[in-house]
Amino acid sequence: MTPETSKPKIRRKDVIVRCAADVFLPLACMFGCYVVFHGSSSPGGGFQGGVLIASAILLVFLGHGGSQVKDSFSSRLLHSSETIAEIMYVVIALLGIFTGLNFCFNFVFAGYEMETSLLMNDAVGYHVMAGIARLLILMLGTLDPEDESGDVPSDGKEDVSK
Repeated sequence: MTPETSKPKIRRKDVIVRCAADVFLPLACMFGCYVVFHGSSSPGGGFQGGVLIASAILLVFLGHGGSQVKDSFSSRLLHSSETIAEIMYVVIALLGIFTGLNFCFNFVFAGYEMETSLLMNDAVGYHVMAGIARLLILMLGTLDPEDESGDVPSDGKEDVSK
């Protein structure tokens, strides 16, 4: 092998794709948060908003590549914090039993204007966001980091030693 062929060929993303990803990234996150926060009073909710927020990982991958996704997002942190959202949902649902009502009963806190359905919707949104984001990180991580196009090598041989 010559030294020229042994170097990895990393193709840089086009400036238009990078700029478009940078523009749409905060918009996707804001719109996802809007859907989560207004989910109990309008169509949509935690699931749809969580998926919209998780799409930020796909935008980072499309605009900046797999190495930037690995540097920016921690799959382990998302997995452990997903459990916090599940616990939050159960605790809020149990508040109905502690007040003498049913499990998951939607009531207004004494003296506060926040309904329990709003808090439960937020917990579902975070749970879905963390789960989908972790799945996206795992799926995008299967792509070869040096060949971000996802193409199969031309010789057709797979490296099974990894």
